[in-house]
Amino acid sequence: MKTSLAVGFPEDRLPEAFVRYRGREHRSIPASAEFPYEDSQFEVVLLEGSAVSTVTVREAHRVLRPDGRLFFIVPEKTRQQDGFALPDVYSIVRDGFNIIETERPPWWLFGCRGHTLTITARKKTWKSYKGLGCRNLSYHSLFASTK
Repeated sequence: MKTSLAVGFPEDRLPEAFVRYRGREHRSIPASAEFPYEDSQFEVVLLEGSAVSTVTVREAHRVLRPDGRLFFIVPEKTRQQDGFALPDVYSIVRDGFNIIETERPPWWLFGCRGHTLTITARKKTWKSYKGLGCRNLSYHSLFASTK
């Protein structure tokens, strides 16, 4: 059964694509430092742009199942607006996720909505690090130094 979690969205303002995808088991919570769920409980986590931080990404990693997906849309840093540059996004998610897709809106929407980055990331599986001698990596050992 597909399970999903939306963080930082009012229930009536979830993106339409997420509402169609979210599956039978869906939870929605306000942005917070700790998510009130057990480890490895969701297949998909969607973060609202203002909720994106190292702390919320760490919590998303904790509650996602192996090979779970993280989605978020953030304002892109430009001369006209504050936001995130791709290196900023990478530095937030690099320890626990592989970015599998980055999308900008089509050029004709730039004047209408501002610049945004849509990020799709897959939870890293520690098996992929066997060749590097990192077999005993865990979520807690990975993020312990960033607390």
